[in-house]
Amino acid sequence: MSTAPTVKRVLLCRPSYFAVEYIINPHMKPHAVNRAKAEEQWLELVATLEKLGITVEIIEQHPEVPDMVFATDQGIVRHGKALLANFRYPQRQKERPYYRAWFREHGFELEELSNVFPFEGGDTLFFGDMLMVGTGFRASVASCEELSKQLNIDVFPLRLVDANFYHLDMCFLPLDPETAFYYPPAFSKNSQHLLKRLVPNLHELSEREATGYAANSFVSGDHIVVQAGNPTFVKKLAALGKEVHEVNVDEFAKAGGGIHCMINTLEIERK
Repeated sequence: MSTAPTVKRVLLCRPSYFAVEYIINPHMKPHAVNRAKAEEQWLELVATLEKLGITVEIIEQHPEVPDMVFATDQGIVRHGKALLANFRYPQRQKERPYYRAWFREHGFELEELSNVFPFEGGDTLFFGDMLMVGTGFRASVASCEELSKQLNIDVFPLRLVDANFYHLDMCFLPLDPETAFYYPPAFSKNSQHLLKRLVPNLHELSEREATGYAANSFVSGDHIVVQAGNPTFVKKLAALGKEVHEVNVDEFAKAGGGIHCMINTLEIERK
C-alpha cells in the first residue's frame, strides 16, 4: 500500500485575535467564538503535531485579520518557494502582507500569480504528481493555467457546487498517491467522473462525515489528524491501516475552518 509523504515542518498562526466578524461562507457565526477555548484547542493541535515529530513554526496574528489563523489558505509552499494566494474577498486580502513578510524573513523564495485570477491554498491539494484545484467559490478556472506553468505540474480543476464546501479541502482528502476520500454532492457531475478516473482508490464520505470536517484532516505518512467526533470515518481510516489522532477544533468551525485549514505544510520528507 502507498504512503503519503511524511511532513517535517508546518506553519500555524496563533489565534490571539481569532473571531468571526463578517460572513463570507455559510458556516460563519459572528461573535460566537470562545477565544480562550479556541486557544486551548489550538495548543492541543500544536502538541499533537509535535508528538508526530513535526516542527511547528508559528506566525503571530494581528487584530484586524481574524481569519489569519487559517494558514493553509495563504498559498502553496513547495521546494523552498512560497506561491502566495490571491484572495477573492477583501477581508482576507489584508492577511497577505503578514504572511509575505514571514516567508521572506524565513528564507522562502516568494512567487505570485498575475493577481488577475483568484486562488486560495485551501483549494489546492496535491495528489501524487498532480495538483487538484477546487473552482467555483474561491479559485477561478483561469488560475489553473497559471498554477500549472508556475509549478510545472499537471493541474486538474474540480468544480465545486455546494457553498458549504467552498474550498477543496472541505470535501476532498488525498491519503496517499493512490487513495482519497471525497464527498460527491460537493462536486459537479463531470468533476465526480474526473475524480473516478484519476484516483485509483476513491472512497465516499457520508453527509455526516463531510459536515463533520472529515475531509479537512491533516495527513503525514500513515498518521492522520482528524476532527474529533467522527467515529465512522475513524473506522474507515483504521481499516486502511492509518493511525488516527483526534483533536477537537470546533471553535474554528464557527468560521468555517478545520484542522487542515490551520496548517500550512512547509517541508516534507523527500524519498
